[in-house]
Amino acid sequence: MFDLSTMQVASVVIVLMLVHLVIGLPLFIVLAMGSLSLMILTGAYSLSSLSTTLFASLDSWALLALPLFILAGEIISRGRIARDLVGLGEALVGWLKGGMGMATIFGCFFFAGTSGSSSADTVTIGKIMVPALTERGYDRSYAASLAASGGILGVIVPPSLIFIIYGIATGTSVGDLFIAGVVPGFLVAISLCVANYVVCSFSSWGANERTPFSGSKALSAIWRARYGFGAPFVILGGIYGGFFTPTEAAAVAVFYVFVVELIIVREVKFSEIGSIFLAASKTTGILAPIIAFSILFAEVLAVLRVPGAIVEAFTSFGTGPYMSVVLIVAMLLIVGCLLEPIAAILVIMPILYPIGEQLGFDPVHFGVFVVTTLSVGFITPPVGINLFAAAAVSGEPFMRIAHKAFPAFAALIVVCFIIAFSPSLILWFR
Repeated sequence: MFDLSTMQVASVVIVLMLVHLVIGLPLFIVLAMGSLSLMILTGAYSLSSLSTTLFASLDSWALLALPLFILAGEIISRGRIARDLVGLGEALVGWLKGGMGMATIFGCFFFAGTSGSSSADTVTIGKIMVPALTERGYDRSYAASLAASGGILGVIVPPSLIFIIYGIATGTSVGDLFIAGVVPGFLVAISLCVANYVVCSFSSWGANERTPFSGSKALSAIWRARYGFGAPFVILGGIYGGFFTPTEAAAVAVFYVFVVELIIVREVKFSEIGSIFLAASKTTGILAPIIAFSILFAEVLAVLRVPGAIVEAFTSFGTGPYMSVVLIVAMLLIVGCLLEPIAAILVIMPILYPIGEQLGFDPVHFGVFVVTTLSVGFITPPVGINLFAAAAVSGEPFMRIAHKAFPAFAALIVVCFIIAFSPSLILWFR
């Protein structure tokens, strides 16, 4: 039987960890302090295994994909590919009411297939589109909110850094998560376009501008964006064609974007290589200790049987599967408001994953559902990383952008429930 005193200790430690995260203490310090506190207070996990566990958590072939995709995204954000992908979005949907806003969203969608990062999506596309949208009559803060909400696609459309983290945290195939993110990514893009259409039709935030559709311009835009399509084709085609693993695909993607940007289109200079590697290494250096201590924290919780106790408590409520999903969505939305999604995945998955199993979720389906729902936090205060990124590129106040992002927020909630109750949309490839 589960020791109540141990559960009480674990509950207090977890609550204190959340408090420290909210007040801004670095995540890896919070995870380290929480893990060590549980180890010392309960004595259920040997301190002698600390260094071994931390080293083993980073000694992972799958984890090597993370810095490689970060590097590929850093290269692309400085080159021409992003501009070509935005041009393609405008050529395809610019003829609709609110077409430039939709072009922003589809620019984010196409760019997401090469970056894997939400903030990179927001900053790169925002720099291009916020001035253009403002010139077309869009309210500047609403234009910034379009870049922020469209940037969410960076963690849903493959290759997604958060899918890699989820896969490592739960032992789920990263390749399956990548391919499963394609349809949900498209659903998110369509829902954001519908929200933008409504805004442009019934409010003064958007604009009713349209550009005549031209088949020749569309074909020309597709041709110019061909290099942008190459990266996701190489990544997904290589993985599911059996040519290489997700980690090897990440290495091939880095080689591909280097060749395109440095040699073929020559938008990135050789003198920039040092700064590109430095920026990518800084991001990786921030994530590495977070991952190590999160895995230690998960192991300590498992030894203490905390996840099992929480599953028993959750199922004891007697709620049906539909209400259980509603409760999970509510919890993820709250967590997403307070924690960055990567942090949220690492902190809550040891507890939430067993609940998903108990409800009968497939691990891949559950991963897409959780990541999509948590990603709503990118456009909700007080954390709202995409809101901060959009504020930086637009000069608009954070809260004004958050206010204008509400239509996108509503559209995303609808998509989260569609994903939760439609496993066939996610697992179509099986």
